[in-house]
Amino acid sequence: MSDPISTDTAVTQADDGDIAQIRDAVAALCADFPGEYWRELDRARAYPKDFVEALSQSGFLAALIPEEFGGSGLGLSAASAILEEIHKSGCNGAACHAQMYTMGTL
Repeated sequence: MSDPISTDTAVTQADDGDIAQIRDAVAALCADFPGEYWRELDRARAYPKDFVEALSQSGFLAALIPEEFGGSGLGLSAASAILEEIHKSGCNGAACHAQMYTMGTL
């Protein structure tokens, strides 16, 4: 039987100051995507390509990817705060959730 892939199962904890900075940065990014952006996407039944690209470029969608693999290495607490702030701002985080947890966008 082959050896399983070794993974670090420890949850990276960010302190409250780091989480606050992450929330502020996500809120600032989300401010560039007002309600009209989302309403137009809804009317056109389109994917939020520009929003996802902005989150990818900022490194927020790579929060759970370790730094040694090109990610942000922020951990689950930070990833949760990112998604919370996206939704709090009125943006749609559905696409972001899939990118962050399943695909690990760099």
